[in-house]
Amino acid sequence: MRNGANSSNYPGFNHPLKFAPIGIHHREALIRALWTSHKELRGFMGWAQYMRSWSTKDFDRFIEHHVNARLPDQHFVFMIGEEIVGVGSLVGAYTLQDHQIALWVRSGYQGKGIGQSIVNTLEYVAFNVWGYHTLYYEHDARNKSSKKLPQKCGFTFSHTRNLHIDAEQESGLWFSWKKTRPDGLPDAIIQGRPIEDFITP
Repeated sequence: MRNGANSSNYPGFNHPLKFAPIGIHHREALIRALWTSHKELRGFMGWAQYMRSWSTKDFDRFIEHHVNARLPDQHFVFMIGEEIVGVGSLVGAYTLQDHQIALWVRSGYQGKGIGQSIVNTLEYVAFNVWGYHTLYYEHDARNKSSKKLPQKCGFTFSHTRNLHIDAEQESGLWFSWKKTRPDGLPDAIIQGRPIEDFITP
């Protein structure tokens, strides 16, 4: 799981949009991406509210938390060249058969198709690699950018729910979109195929 979609629609870059499980070796690049994006992240990410005052240890704790995540949570970095342009996660949802996408795109890289590439890549991992039944995408009602993304990626509106407000721009009203695993896909990990089938020689 090392290469993602090609982000040729982002002008000035000839490199593909690569993805990889987040690792300690991504530390410096991830700190640059986080710091560049903290003004936008704190609007809808509760954990980013106090990033301006984070110490080196705070950044390290944040990164280690993502590196050491246990299933069903999985975290990936998306890179153009040596720079991280987005982070995407698959996290547990409503049942053991569900997954949920969470993501952010680095400031300055929005509106170039990178968010859509992240969603499409994580959808492939959720359905084709793991075999989850339902994939969800959820966002606060005020997050207009996030509202467009699930529709572009073929998700269907499912329901709303009220959540505690953690970030400065949140309303507390969340929209939930979902997509069901297509019929006819080969069995994946949770359908009982051996893990060796998913290891690149």
